[in-house]
Amino acid sequence: MSQPSITFGPRANQAVVSVHTISVLTEILANAKLASCMITSTSRTPADQARIMFQNIVSKGVAAQMQLYRPPGQAVIREFQSAKAAGKNDAGVMAAMEAKIIALGPMTVSHHCADPSKLNVVDVAPSSVANGANFVSAVQSAIKAGKVSKLLTPGNNDPAFHIEIPQPAA
Repeated sequence: MSQPSITFGPRANQAVVSVHTISVLTEILANAKLASCMITSTSRTPADQARIMFQNIVSKGVAAQMQLYRPPGQAVIREFQSAKAAGKNDAGVMAAMEAKIIALGPMTVSHHCADPSKLNVVDVAPSSVANGANFVSAVQSAIKAGKVSKLLTPGNNDPAFHIEIPQPAA
């Protein structure tokens, strides 16, 4: 089998994904005997996080999103509800959500808002992974080896394989 390939979706910011992270993901794919995967999301600004949360609330509902997030994220969802109830348009709702994310501290809402020089967070599309069980097993091995700090799976209320990879000290 040739070297596994990693592609990026149209909204994923490839520039913030380190060589170290690509190496870890390539090793995971090789250990899982998978040819490829697609990263659909990476580091996010507070505005990006607000936009994504807004879109997910609209498409999946408040209850589903409340299950996905911890208390800081739930506070942002309540901000969505308050802004909507106040009659704000979509841009106004997202601006209110962004302000709440900034006030709470972006990383408390989502690790996607972490400093990418310290933590790379990537979402991998389940549709891009030919064997999900092998992929999860390989990521769990990488966690045991200290290369990955966190994995959320699509069955865990997350729509993607959410993988957090600490970056080596400079």
